[in-house]
Amino acid sequence: MLSLNLPHKRQTAVDQRLRIGLFTDSFPPIINGVSVVLSNLHAELLAQGQDAHIFTFGNHESAQPNVWVTRGVPLGNSPFYGALMLDRRSTSVAQTLSVFHVNDPFNIAHIALRIAKRTQRPLVFTNHTRHDIYLEERWSSVLRPMLKLYVEAQMNAIMQASDLITAPSHSSLRWMQQLAPHLADRMRVVHNGVPLQRFEQLPADVLRREELGIGAEATIFGYVGRVSPEKNLEVFAEAFVRAVRQGADAHWVVVGDGSSRAELEAITAPVSQRVHFLGRVPNEALPRYIPLFDVFGMPSLSDTNPLSVTEAMACHKPFVGVRADWWEEYPNHQRAGILAENDPSDLAAALVWFCQNEAARRAMGDHAHQISRHFDIRNIAAEWIGLYSELVERSRLTQAS
Repeated sequence: MLSLNLPHKRQTAVDQRLRIGLFTDSFPPIINGVSVVLSNLHAELLAQGQDAHIFTFGNHESAQPNVWVTRGVPLGNSPFYGALMLDRRSTSVAQTLSVFHVNDPFNIAHIALRIAKRTQRPLVFTNHTRHDIYLEERWSSVLRPMLKLYVEAQMNAIMQASDLITAPSHSSLRWMQQLAPHLADRMRVVHNGVPLQRFEQLPADVLRREELGIGAEATIFGYVGRVSPEKNLEVFAEAFVRAVRQGADAHWVVVGDGSSRAELEAITAPVSQRVHFLGRVPNEALPRYIPLFDVFGMPSLSDTNPLSVTEAMACHKPFVGVRADWWEEYPNHQRAGILAENDPSDLAAALVWFCQNEAARRAMGDHAHQISRHFDIRNIAAEWIGLYSELVERSRLTQAS
């Protein structure tokens, strides 16, 4: 088990410079939690003086520094691409890495594993997704058993080959420990990092409630992220309709899009004048939108350590959600929001409470802001650099002996 006592500070120029490879099937223009997490980490590793590289698949050239895109074939109707190997240019760079950090258990993971073995470099695997819950939410009961076997086989293969296995939450870590209990001593939690400095000063063009026709007294509940089944937004939509019918002066602003939007529009049709679907926006534009909210609504059961919650907390926003294991990652979260049962009636009562208690929700927002400090990307990147350095040193000593 790695046992590094890490200082929470920015890495200095005198520290050893590492060549770090971050391998992922998800990277912009794909926008999801993994791609944003890795974009943040990559940028901060470079800012802290490390030689960090992204390796991924796509159908485009990247203009970003140290991002290597191998052209692949589309995987069905999804935004993902796959390939049997990296292209010559990407392979040439990968062969010079100090450490390999794999962030998906599927296609690119096995390619990275082959190169890491050949070059005798340490391998880190981070699992960002509760695949067990995801399968329950997204796939039919007919396909689920076969897909479960496939996912578990892929997970076990990459975990067995890894020198360090991480997850962004303790709930995700516990699931991985159940899959591979004999590898538990290689596992640890490393939280997702957020560039909190982006939210320290509001942009000049911050969205105003007047632009959406929302009155000054109304309470705005906001959501940022994919609008898809695993986010459990249908329960929030039903709760919102009930809260309005109970007299709550509330509006719901949804930033994002996805396959569940039509269903959400149908559920909220009776109060459609109070629901605002703004569609997808670039991640870098979020500081313009989140300050609009009074309360951040996150009903997901399947997330691990969602960036959107931390970003909202950084903007002094309390949360309302449903009880799920991943909330334990937020220390003293009970002071920063309300968690209801996964039931529209119970959640509606929480929404009504927030509409009636402005002073209390502002105090909760201040506690939320304090909690967000735990996820500053500057500290998270420094933690990763410490872990990478220890693995590289251990590998060097092993080879020398």
